[in-house]
Amino acid sequence: MDMLALPWVDVIGYIGAATTIWAMGSRTIIPLRIGVICGNVGFLAFGILAESYPTMVTHAILLPLNIWRTVQLVRLIREIKESTREEDALQPLIPFMRLEKEKAGAELFRKGDEPDRMILIKSGTVVLTEIDVRLGAHDVLGEIGIFTPENRRTATAVCETDCELYTLSHDVMLQLYYQNPRFGLFLVRIIVRRLIKNWQDADSRAKMGVA
Repeated sequence: MDMLALPWVDVIGYIGAATTIWAMGSRTIIPLRIGVICGNVGFLAFGILAESYPTMVTHAILLPLNIWRTVQLVRLIREIKESTREEDALQPLIPFMRLEKEKAGAELFRKGDEPDRMILIKSGTVVLTEIDVRLGAHDVLGEIGIFTPENRRTATAVCETDCELYTLSHDVMLQLYYQNPRFGLFLVRIIVRRLIKNWQDADSRAKMGVA
C-alpha cells in the first residue's frame, strides 16, 4: 500500500466518525438515521482503503440495514399522513409489530393492569368483558391505557376465539409517538374514534332498554 495515501484514509475515517457523532446528537430519528448512513459510508470506505476488514464487514452490514429502516420510517410518515380509513392507516405500523397467536379464552390484559402494548387484531374475536364489546379483524385495542392519567388499562380483554394479533410494545409506541407528530395525531384519531364508537354503542343500548 502507498504510504502517502494513508493520511487521506485517516481523513475518511475521521469524517465517518464525525458524521456518526453528529447523528447521535440528533433529536429526531430520521436525521439520526441519515447521519448514521453517512457514517457507515465513511467507515466502509475507510475499511476498504485501510484494509481494516472488521470495520469493512461491520459497516457493510449496517449500511443496508440503516437504509432499510430509514425507508420504513419515511413510508410510515407518508402513509399515515395519506391514510383515511383505520385499517389502511394501520398497515404502515405492521413492520414495527410482532405477530402473536392466542387461544380462545386467553386473557390479553386485565382492567387496572399497567399497559405494555397496543394490539391490532389480524383474525379472531376479542371481547372487552366490562362493557361487553366485541372486536374483530382490523380493530385496535390497548392504545387508550397508555394515555390515561393513571396509566392503567380501562377494561379486560379476552380472546373469544383463537386469534392472530399484531402487537406494538409500549416502548416502541412511545418512541414513534415522540419522534413523529403525525403518528401522535394518528393515535389521537384512533382513540377518539374508539370513544365515539363506545358512546354510540352505549347510547343505542340505552335507547333499546327504554323502548
